[in-house]
Amino acid sequence: MLRMNSPPINEFIQAVVYDHSIATGLKACKTDQDIVDYAASKGFIFSSSEWQLYLALDRKTLSDSELAKILVVPVEHWSWAFRKVALWRAMLMDGV
Repeated sequence: MLRMNSPPINEFIQAVVYDHSIATGLKACKTDQDIVDYAASKGFIFSSSEWQLYLALDRKTLSDSELAKILVVPVEHWSWAFRKVALWRAMLMDGV
């Protein structure tokens, strides 16, 4: 599992996994800034640049084909935000 030295990001990612109400709210996010703002609204404060660094580190763990599958999902699709990090991708059922 990827661990960046940003407790608020790690706590937010875990909260999405373990708290259905937080996960449900993530579905409305259409941009990375939406995710940062949503996290802040739930008490998890981190910057956009910290979030971008976290995503970049997460993407380094992906194969080219895995990354391609993630990048083709339109932001309008409810699962877009869940594809951003490994722990959230693990929550998705195959075929979503």
